[in-house]
Amino acid sequence: MEILRRQFCNADLARPLRHGVRDALRQALPTMVDIELMDDALIIVSELVQNVSQHTAGPGELVISLDTASVLIEVGDISTTVPCPRRPEPERSGGRGLLLIEALAQQWGVRTCPDGKAVWARLPAASNIPYPSAV
Repeated sequence: MEILRRQFCNADLARPLRHGVRDALRQALPTMVDIELMDDALIIVSELVQNVSQHTAGPGELVISLDTASVLIEVGDISTTVPCPRRPEPERSGGRGLLLIEALAQQWGVRTCPDGKAVWARLPAASNIPYPSAV
């Protein structure tokens, strides 16, 4: 079940998107979102949105979905270049985003398509997520 879909420009800050994710998760799962899940989701959103700004020339799209046991975060962009985690260089402040995502997420990956790609990360919910009868 999709709970949030937001398009963003290449230079947009991740902060407003993080607020939207936080609000969407709280609304969809008012009694089931724990602090750790929320923090992990917001870190992943920040890293994926920042990657679009740093490594592409076009806009992106953030999608948050729920299934019965997890939260799925997807960030799409127009680049067909598939990202891969690299060993961080000690003298560089960046280059650790995908390693963070790998450490926090249950799974992550990249889905390619003719007009770009989507990088996704799946977080386990604290407990099974019931489908709400009305949202």
